[in-house]
Amino acid sequence: MHNNLPKNYPLADHDAHARSVAPDAYWQQVRRTLNGKPVDEAQVTMIVNAITSALSLKRQDVVLDLACGNGALSSYLFGKCAGLFGVDMSPYLIEIARKNFSRPPNYRFECDDVVSYVMHEREPSAFSKALIYGAFQCISRDNAIVVLRALSERFSCLEKVFIGNVPDRRRHDRFYRDRAPTEAELNDHEARLGVWYVPEEFEEIARLAGWYAFCSYMPAQFYASHYRFDVTLERLRS
Repeated sequence: MHNNLPKNYPLADHDAHARSVAPDAYWQQVRRTLNGKPVDEAQVTMIVNAITSALSLKRQDVVLDLACGNGALSSYLFGKCAGLFGVDMSPYLIEIARKNFSRPPNYRFECDDVVSYVMHEREPSAFSKALIYGAFQCISRDNAIVVLRALSERFSCLEKVFIGNVPDRRRHDRFYRDRAPTEAELNDHEARLGVWYVPEEFEEIARLAGWYAFCSYMPAQFYASHYRFDVTLERLRS
């Protein structure tokens, strides 16, 4: 009925945005920026440490990196695991990943939609850990549980999943300081910042999909800690 009405808030077109900046501006391509400038190495190190710790990453692990973007962040994990397979729906970002970061056969990237990929991967048992960093909010609420359930049921060897940098609904006023976003914007996966979640809501969605979710916050010195949280998923014990 009203779905075709124009949206009066910024939308995210990740592929178009990536093409609008320099080919080697890796952090700008995936909007890992602060006031328009790429985050510094100390911030990247904090992200890598959070991922490594939350996943209890071991040298023998094979990692699935969903919505991997251009592979720049993925590449920091190569030396910490036996293999990594990155998936992203942006043809341009995957082109960048393959050109600059791919190290086949163990560290590879493919262009695919996350929802389609988790439903159709032919060897889901190959992965022991999974990662979705800064992108889960770009999946619709309906598809969010589809993805989490597929990771639980089809990817049977996954021990842990790390979902990083999720916008915290209770803290949206710390980001939107000059305007009040509408409910529609906060719930729209196509909006610039995607879907905003309350941690307890995320825990319930995860439980329905077969996961125990532990929500946490990055240290205060992390550039987005004031309005985002992380989630570590572990399997529910029957």
